Parts: sequence; structure tokens; C-alpha cells
Amino acid sequence: MRLFVTSLALLGLSGAAMAQERGSLALDAMTTPGRHFGVGYYLTDGLSLRPSLGAGYSAQYGTTFNLGADLRWELLPGSRLSPYFTAGFNYLRDPSLVQYYSSGSPLLAANPNVARYGAGLGLRTRLKYRLSLVGEGRVMNSALRDVSANGFYGQQSLQAGAHFEAALGLSYAFN
Repeated sequence: MRLFVTSLALLGLSGAAMAQERGSLALDAMTTPGRHFGVGYYLTDGLSLRPSLGAGYSAQYGTTFNLGADLRWELLPGSRLSPYFTAGFNYLRDPSLVQYYSSGSPLLAANPNVARYGAGLGLRTRLKYRLSLVGEGRVMNSALRDVSANGFYGQQSLQAGAHFEAALGLSYAFN
């Protein structure tokens, strides 16, 4: 069994892959809270800056915006499987946001604007040609959770304090 797993891992790493080189561009679609699209620009062969923008609308709550930027450092940028470190910051404006103290009691003078930041690890794997699947886990400074209040669904709560957050996405390399 170990031989099979080792062989599979080496096969994945040895497959021909397009390297993410300096000056390359990528388009990202991620499932993080405040789903977004982003563009990755490779500053060096493994280091990329990835600004992102997300927007949504609900007749009950109004318009939601998610604006952010990530810095990603890929350890094996030319490989089929590439682990990476990531750090990010985003600004979220969400009128349906209900904020809570870390003790669990609601914050009465809640602001629909929130800044979030965090860092973590991820893995990018090439699926075919220029398309990659991305999975990552981060520790963020606050927790966003879906709640239902007063019969309305789709409302989110924000609770201060470090927490783990996972995300999946797709990335397409242009060159």
C-alpha cells in the first residue's frame, strides 16, 4: 500500500505542468464566506498577489460587497501538485451582518462593515491544461456563520476571535 501511495504521489509531481512564472496571470473563483472572483499576478515564479471582488444582492437585506487581497507563496510552482502558504485581508460590507462579542452576546450598535484577515496553508493541483483545483485552510480573526433570525434566512453573524475556515476553488492560468 505504501508503494502505491508513494508511486501515485511521484506520478502527480512529475506530470508535465505549466509553471506559474513571473508575469503570469490567473483567474480564481473561490467559495470562501463572501464568495468572490480574483485575479492572480505572479510577482516571482512562486509568489503571487491576488486581489479579489465579490458582490451579492438580496431583496431582504440589500447589496453585499467583498473586496480583498491575498499573497500566496507556492512551494513547487512548476509541479502538478503545489502546496502553498497564503495570507489575506478583506473588507466585507454586508447589511445582514449581526455582530457578537466573543462571549456570545449580540453587539447592539453593529456596523455592516468589517475587516477580516488571516493566514493559512493550501494545495493547488492541476486538473487539465491550465485549470487547477485549489483547497485551503486559514485561521481568520473572526468567524462568519449563517443564522436565521425573525423568520429570515441568509443572515450572517460575526463573532470575534480566531477560528479555522476552509475554502475550495478553481483557478485558470492565462499564460
